[in-house]
Amino acid sequence: MHLLWLKTDLLHPLDKGGKIRSYHMLRELKKLHHVTYLALDDGTAAPDAAERADEYCHELICVPHRTSAKFSSAFFADLAKNVWSPLPYAVHKYRSLEFSRRVEREYLKADVVVCDFLFPSVNLPARLSRPSVLFQHNVEALIWHRHADIQTNRLARLYFREQWRRMQTFERAACQKFDAIVAVSAQDRIVMEQEYGASLVRDIPTGVDTNYFCPSRSVQPDPYNLVFSGSMDWLPNDDAMKYFSRAILPRIRASLPGVTLTIVGRNPLPGIEALSREHPFIRVTGRVEDVRSYIERGAV
Repeated sequence: MHLLWLKTDLLHPLDKGGKIRSYHMLRELKKLHHVTYLALDDGTAAPDAAERADEYCHELICVPHRTSAKFSSAFFADLAKNVWSPLPYAVHKYRSLEFSRRVEREYLKADVVVCDFLFPSVNLPARLSRPSVLFQHNVEALIWHRHADIQTNRLARLYFREQWRRMQTFERAACQKFDAIVAVSAQDRIVMEQEYGASLVRDIPTGVDTNYFCPSRSVQPDPYNLVFSGSMDWLPNDDAMKYFSRAILPRIRASLPGVTLTIVGRNPLPGIEALSREHPFIRVTGRVEDVRSYIERGAV
């Protein structure tokens, strides 16, 4: 088969969970099918990202596209403009006329169109005449619901509630538009079936490369060290570690005073960085070249 794979970024560096999941799926699919990978390119990919695309696709098509850096003045200006859009900001920022045109050009050559994550679907036509699959890594609306719930500032809560409402509307429509959906867990599958009315959903858990994550035996485990590994610029991870540090870790340390926490992952937000300054038993590494030695050192 000829697969047209739609994504909002190139995959290298493999430094985010979504990229790693897509990479390993595609690498196996490429052995059996012809893969055309159509991506938005915001200029933040690794210098060799285009070169290395032949690891997971036969054809690479890049469409230049700029999004504003988080927390920059342009980012906040975009948020203000988004007030008048029916789309959630996380979707609207990936709208691209050129991407839509390239999809139209490649669409008829493909046997199956795969939309990787919800976000590229904003550039698809209202009706899909080719067999189509939505490759969902999350139920995106649930994440925005959680953001709204944890806000203490009233204006922030109102903003996130509106983003949640828009995301839920957009995600429901997308789930009903595609012929099939791949979910990351049985829990997500049930949400898409029951709340979004999706008719064909299959859950495919994320695997682990057990050859790569094989204990080296060269690192001495620390029996009192807990390790969390994940992209720390993703708000659910940020929220998880703040909650863990505030509500769970003190209870562990009450029983085992020597317990430490290592948070491994790229671009930690200021609140997470502050944890390591406030608590000597919490270490925040930021981006590391290889997470394996940190994981191997951890007891949990």
